[in-house]
Amino acid sequence: MAIDFKLNQDKGYFDIDIENGDFAKTDSLDTAVYMSVFCDKRANAVSEPTLRRGHFTNQFSRVSGYEVGSLLWLHTNQAKNINTSLIESAVKDGLRWLIDDEIISKTNVKATKSNTQVNIEIDLINKFQSNSKYYNLFVNL
Repeated sequence: MAIDFKLNQDKGYFDIDIENGDFAKTDSLDTAVYMSVFCDKRANAVSEPTLRRGHFTNQFSRVSGYEVGSLLWLHTNQAKNINTSLIESAVKDGLRWLIDDEIISKTNVKATKSNTQVNIEIDLINKFQSNSKYYNLFVNL
C-alpha cells in the first residue's frame, strides 16, 4: 500500500512524479525525509523579518505549531561559520514528527563538513529495529 507521493529529482530539482496519468506513489519514507529536511521551516530569529522563509503548505496546516521542513537553510545558506551540531539539531527537529506520529521510534543524524559540502547521514529506526532505513544527503555550500 502506497503511503506517500513519489518525488522525482531531475538536474538537482525535485518535482512530483507522474505515472499513468496520476501522481506516482511510493511505499517508502523518501518524500517525507526530503520535505522534512530540505523544505524551509520559518525562522523567528533572523536580522531581517522578510527573510524568515517558510514553506507555503504551512498556511494550510491543521496542527497548531507544526511547520513543514527544517532550519537547515539557516545553518548552511545563511551561516557565516558552518556548525555541524546545529545542522544535526535542525535535521532532527525537522524529522521529529515521524517520531511523534509513531512512524519511527528514533533518528540518528550525523553531519560532517568537507570543503564546500555538508554530508548528512540519517538513520531512521523503527520500533522493532529490524527494518531501519539509512539516508545519505548532502548540501552544497
